[in-house]
Amino acid sequence: MAPELPPDILENRPGLPSTPRTPLWHDDPDVPYTLSTHIVDAAPLRTFPQIEKLNEVSMPAYAHMQSSNLDTKGRQKVAKEQVGLMLSWRREQEEARRNQSTPGYERRLWLCLNRYVKRSLDRTPRRAKGLTLMFAHALGINKETWEPVIMRLVNSRAGCDIEEIWVWESVDTGDSALLNTGNLNQLPDWYDGARDTLHFLLHYMPSRITSDKLPVHLPRVSFAEFEERGSRGFSERQIIAIGHSYGGNNHARACFSYPQCFSALVLVDPGIVKLNDPTLRPTLTYMAQGSYARRDSWKSRDEALSLHKKSAFFGVWHPDSLKLYIECGLYSPPGSDTVHLKTHPVLEALAYTNGIEASEDMYDKTPSLDEKVYIKWVMPDRAKGPESSERLVKLRPRYTSRVNIAGAAHMIPLEKPDELGE
Repeated sequence: MAPELPPDILENRPGLPSTPRTPLWHDDPDVPYTLSTHIVDAAPLRTFPQIEKLNEVSMPAYAHMQSSNLDTKGRQKVAKEQVGLMLSWRREQEEARRNQSTPGYERRLWLCLNRYVKRSLDRTPRRAKGLTLMFAHALGINKETWEPVIMRLVNSRAGCDIEEIWVWESVDTGDSALLNTGNLNQLPDWYDGARDTLHFLLHYMPSRITSDKLPVHLPRVSFAEFEERGSRGFSERQIIAIGHSYGGNNHARACFSYPQCFSALVLVDPGIVKLNDPTLRPTLTYMAQGSYARRDSWKSRDEALSLHKKSAFFGVWHPDSLKLYIECGLYSPPGSDTVHLKTHPVLEALAYTNGIEASEDMYDKTPSLDEKVYIKWVMPDRAKGPESSERLVKLRPRYTSRVNIAGAAHMIPLEKPDELGE
């Protein structure tokens, strides 16, 4: 948590990996929020060391699967084998970590964030503490897919109080993954994601909310400001953290460590499940295998969109959510005439294998979340959500509320963005 910038950060700052774009509401004069994208360094210590088996085994196996034109059963067979290996590597690394008691492994990684700020803040009446929202995504879902939710939210009656919005992206997802190309040969850990969130909040969240443009590479706050945030939180901001699935686990874990930084949590069917829940391991293993088995390239975005619309998983998404997933979650590598996923399927699968331990650990911590922080649970339709959701929302009963989104399964922000925003 040292506040000084290491020399290698100052000397090797990357540029934005994608062309700046306008938000979903760019032609709507009633939504007075501008978009910019920014880069910060991730937390310097990672839970696990580099693991060469990823580059030696999993990545080549995936490339061979892609080039072999295997049928669905063939792809599923490869995915099952590779996810089994990933789980065994994780068990080995967990055992080694327990035996060595190593605090962490130094690694230079980067994070990309989108900032949406209200225009003309200096000319409008304001709260004493500006209302700031911070969003975190589910595994494999790029940050831009939050825009349909944001658009609905800022158009609501309560939305007029929102001054600034930050949307965080994990080191292995979307534009962050492009920034970290070649440096992700390690087991991802959900604890690292929470530390990355806190690293941004403590070091980089600007002290004041202003409509002014900010540099692509955000400057670190002063040492005095860093200490103030660590002990008392933010003097000029009220922060509400909204997280879905993995992102909900991330924000809850960050709040557990630094509750003074948060006014409220909105946990959208968060990845927080009791270890002995019979659905936990099979569900995460199934999701990991599904991620590994999927294709990662198409001839064009139009082809990708057309095929995703026919998918049982993606086809039920709101059209705007799916459009932003395709528009911003794919890219064209230099010299290529095809489009590829920014989030590599192998890395997405790998992230799911950590969910078993991280989900259970946060379940045990949930009753101890600071009762000064309001929690809003947003859960699936009771007919579609697991029984564990009902148990979770009762773990910390004080200063909390819950709502079930009718007709929604787990992917609430992507299936029902209007209902969630409302």
